Amino acid sequence: MKRKIQIAVLTLILGSQAAPAFNIVFDYSNDSSNFFGNTTAKATLEKAAADLSAAITTSLAPVTTDVYTGTNGVTTATFDWKLTYTNPTTGATVTLNTFTSAANTFTLYVGAQPIAGTTLGQGGTGGAGFSFGGSGSGSQWTGAVAAAEAASNAGMGRGANVTFSSFSGSLALGGTPANYNVRTGPILGNLWFDNDSNNDNVIDDAVMLGNYWNFDYANTSFAGKNDFYSVALHEMIHSLGFGGSDSWDNEHSGTTWLGAKAVAQNGGSGAGLLASDQAHIVSSYSSTRLDTGAVQEAVMDPTLTQGTRKYLTQMDLAMLNDMGYQVVPEANTNAMLLVGLSGLLWLTRRKSAVS
Repeated sequence: MKRKIQIAVLTLILGSQAAPAFNIVFDYSNDSSNFFGNTTAKATLEKAAADLSAAITTSLAPVTTDVYTGTNGVTTATFDWKLTYTNPTTGATVTLNTFTSAANTFTLYVGAQPIAGTTLGQGGTGGAGFSFGGSGSGSQWTGAVAAAEAASNAGMGRGANVTFSSFSGSLALGGTPANYNVRTGPILGNLWFDNDSNNDNVIDDAVMLGNYWNFDYANTSFAGKNDFYSVALHEMIHSLGFGGSDSWDNEHSGTTWLGAKAVAQNGGSGAGLLASDQAHIVSSYSSTRLDTGAVQEAVMDPTLTQGTRKYLTQMDLAMLNDMGYQVVPEANTNAMLLVGLSGLLWLTRRKSAVS
């Protein structure tokens, strides 16, 4: 028998290329349940991150400050940013009033918590907001705001074509209004995993978790278990905005995908390419694996059979590309070896077996 889990998997490619420009790094400081005290689970998570990082060639500029100021004569305008993420153990919102990020680094806050129902894990982008200040002459206000906007977009946008969130409006000084449009690129996200397999609201012990999850990346025979590598990859992709970001929203209308790369992969049409939740590829969609050219369900299809692992397909990569990520070229050379999958906002399991 096999059990199906609703999923939206994730992506990872490893190639004979230089160190990846895009690096996913983990912050375990909120893992108070010590889920990643399991060194095998931690190693598999890190393996998934390394593989996914190798699939993305987008470079990220460093974020050196959270305050961006523009001047025009004696007039100044300032965007003072804050970021938020969800504590992966408690579910509380954490606010970062000051922050930086190294070049080419995307930070994920990870942990585990009991998740009700059939959800295996959750992941998503971090949030953002700002306060605004200004002083000086109204006659110089428009230029000051424009300079602050440019500085903010250069820093918070990270030089990437991917937008997590954007904000626009009008700000006035001395009765003079000035329009602004600022955005954030990939800086941070969060993801967590279910540590309560029987939904009794009690954290499972190591034996129960080991019977529920296949934590070992090297183990490819794990009937009846949920593949941790696949779920981790899946969640990471969603933390990069797949299914929930401005860049995602700009590429679809309802269940119709608009991005040129995926439309081409689908024979010239994007109609019905997304599932009804508008965050996954439509169920049972088949595409070709990058490594072997074999046909399988796309990893961002909403189901995954327990005891199996999926690998990145041409369609999964095309959607990432449409969102604005630079990705490894299609697997028509000998330069790369696919070793993984793609991620989601949430993953679900069914508790009853299906044939």
